[in-house]
Amino acid sequence: MADYIRDEEEQAERLRNWWQKNGVATVVVIVVAVGSMIGWRQWQQHQSVEAGKASGLYEKMIGAMPTGAGDGDAGVVKTNAEALIDQFAGSSYAGYAHLALAKLAVQDGDLDEAASQLRLVVDKPATKELEHVARLRLVRVLIAQNELDAAGKELGRTWPEAMQGQALELKGDVAKARQQWDEARDAYASALEAMGGQGGSDRVQMKLDDLNRQS
Repeated sequence: MADYIRDEEEQAERLRNWWQKNGVATVVVIVVAVGSMIGWRQWQQHQSVEAGKASGLYEKMIGAMPTGAGDGDAGVVKTNAEALIDQFAGSSYAGYAHLALAKLAVQDGDLDEAASQLRLVVDKPATKELEHVARLRLVRVLIAQNELDAAGKELGRTWPEAMQGQALELKGDVAKARQQWDEARDAYASALEAMGGQGGSDRVQMKLDDLNRQS
């Protein structure tokens, strides 16, 4: 029993010595850990609220987008797009807002404004997908502006496989605008091959058929 008591006293003394040396640091670590956990949860809750807010603005923007059939509300689109750009700058939501504003500008015939909105996405894209989508749309606007050199420069970049067909189609459009008929045919034929009969292939086939009838 005496040995047991002495052992207990020695352990208690070791514990007191350890606490004098490390107790404060231990408390700090615990406080920081608990604080970090609370902070992380609060940050997650904040992110969830912000994501919901951005999603709500995005849905209103998309829901009001005019389709060309006389429906939609351009004012609602602009209001929500500008809110996304202002409150969520640098996010994918802001990128899609710029795309929406560019689409409205095209519908209004303001190609300069459309190009400006698209370049904002191309220059600082939130994702690679957004960059490629915006670049394709920018090329279409540049072709409509007869800025063929600028359009060709944009098309000279590397494209993901999923967008190869669209990029080749636009290369055909640039060649056609320059009256480079053989280059246009080759580009359209390559676009059809890349599309593999999927979306847009009917449109490209019509362009190719029109060129063939001209020869």
